[in-house]
Order: sequence, then C-alpha cells, then structure tokens
Amino acid sequence: MFSSRSLLSCVAIAALLLSTGCAIKAPQYNASLDNIEQLKKAPASVKVGSFTVQSGTSGSIGLRGNQMDSPVGSDYAAYLADALQKELKLAGKLDPNSKLEISGQLLKNDIAAAGILTNSGEIEARFVVKNDGVQRYDQVKRADLSWDSSLLGYIAIPKAQQQYPLIVQKLLALLWGDANFQESLK
Repeated sequence: MFSSRSLLSCVAIAALLLSTGCAIKAPQYNASLDNIEQLKKAPASVKVGSFTVQSGTSGSIGLRGNQMDSPVGSDYAAYLADALQKELKLAGKLDPNSKLEISGQLLKNDIAAAGILTNSGEIEARFVVKNDGVQRYDQVKRADLSWDSSLLGYIAIPKAQQQYPLIVQKLLALLWGDANFQESLK
C-alpha cells in the first residue's frame, strides 16, 4: 500500500513528466526607455523592412525540453522587427514612407537554461540601412546576458522566459548607440 508521501511523490513526478515538451511563448517586447531616449537623437525617421532568420538558425528556442516560440509572426526575426518598430514609434522616429529603411537577418538566438546556478542567452543579428535602395550601413551586433537561476525547472524556465526581451533590448541599445548607424541616417 502507498503512503500519502509516496502517493504525493508519484503525483509530482507525473505532473513533471506531463509538463515537459510543451510550447510556451516568449513575453511580448517592452521598449526600453534608455533606448527610446537614444533614438530620439537620431537625425531622421526610418521604416522597418524585412527581417529573416539565417538558414540553419532555429525559429524557436529550447528551454529544458520546452519550446519557446515568438509571440509575433512565425519566428524571432518577426519579434526583432516588432521590437525595432515599437522603439522607433515611441521615439517618434518610425515613418513607413521614409526612404531610409532598416532590414536585417537574425544570425543567432539562443538561451542556455540548463544551468544549476546561472543561465545565459545570446542574440546576434545583421542590420542593414538603405537610403532609397543604396546601402549605407551593414553591421553585425551581438548581445548576451547572464542571470541567476535554479536547478528547478519551474523556477528556471519562467526566469529564462522573462530574460529574453532584456537580451533584445541590449541588442537594440548597441545598434542605436552605434555612431556609424547614426551617421547612416543622415
């Protein structure tokens, strides 16, 4: 006969097994106030063009057996384009009729959430600025972030989920703060 403690352990194990392998969504992107202030200094307004995922780069992120998908579009390139649009709009620098266009390609996009004490994530993207079809800027930017975590998945997975928009904010801060990027908008 099972004791109540054994039964509770069996129920907990069954719940854990059933909870793995689920698809979860990344949080919606929230613009960074620091990024918006940086963008307000941009010399011109721009439109956001197409963003793609480099061949061989996954459209989702694995978090301890769970897939974290983008809440925007079909992949994280759409998430990145949405993040650019949100920050540009809030800074008053988004103009769908502008001759200046930012496009790009997502090169790396990953979160390592299997750590016991810490976890990390990275994102890398190529950004291209064209003025009336003429290329003015082509740079790769990379951002990474580490955070305290836990061995326990029910703590580590949501924590990793929450960090993803912060990694994207950090990437965009590198782009907006690049003097060559600012110059390409003149």
